[in-house]
Amino acid sequence: MIEVEVKAHLTDFKEIKIKLSSIGAREVRTEYQEDIYFNAPHRDFAQTDEALRIRKVTSKGGFEIILTYKGAKLDELSKTREEIEVNIEDLENTKLILEKLGFKPVRPVKKDRIFYTINEYIITLDTVHEVGNFVEIEKDLNEGADYQESLDEIFRLYLKLGVTDGFERRSYLELLESSPQ
Repeated sequence: MIEVEVKAHLTDFKEIKIKLSSIGAREVRTEYQEDIYFNAPHRDFAQTDEALRIRKVTSKGGFEIILTYKGAKLDELSKTREEIEVNIEDLENTKLILEKLGFKPVRPVKKDRIFYTINEYIITLDTVHEVGNFVEIEKDLNEGADYQESLDEIFRLYLKLGVTDGFERRSYLELLESSPQ
């Protein structure tokens, strides 16, 4: 799967929520997410632009745990990349397996996330602890699909929302690592 994604930094969500409603986006759920990222023993993911994480998602319906691999970004404009995910049952044992194989955990990323949908696009409002507020717009495509049309539509949605700057290609982990302690 290819995840076509663009995110932008915002100061607050008040105006964007009004605009989301005005363009017909529908709020679908809220979640708390805690991610544990890992670096590989055989290559530095910061250098290869890859990511491996375990995400625990907590919502009104309970929780789920997802192991995710993200490939390097495919262009210089967005965060579009290959993404492979699998649900797991046991966070601690999965973490232990990765550590036994030489993967090293990196600091956690914690965020509160509100999900909206419009057509085939997912829009999230993210409050990332210690980093700030962001809006992400994404669409998943089958691997090998041309993603340029979806990327163009994402930027059209940003225009409808009045977002013309603050775009950010770095991951939340990279932003957290680069923020003053």
